[in-house]
Amino acid sequence: MRALLVRLTAITAVLAALLSGLVSAATHASWIVTVLRAAIAFVLVAAVGIGFGLILMRTALRRHYEEAHPASRRARGNR
Repeated sequence: MRALLVRLTAITAVLAALLSGLVSAATHASWIVTVLRAAIAFVLVAAVGIGFGLILMRTALRRHYEEAHPASRRARGNR
């Protein structure tokens, strides 16, 4: 699952950078602006994908731990 998430994040980030670069080039922006916009798009999409991956992995690890170590009979407060 982790490999799939990394692969999807990388593909999406590259596609966002390409799309941003194409739109900037179509508007006849300078090459510095085009590269800067593409880099920003890549970094933003990659950061969102990494954050989403961390949340999913945390949830998966929590469920795995809860299945491996069932709760004791003693009542515990919500954490």
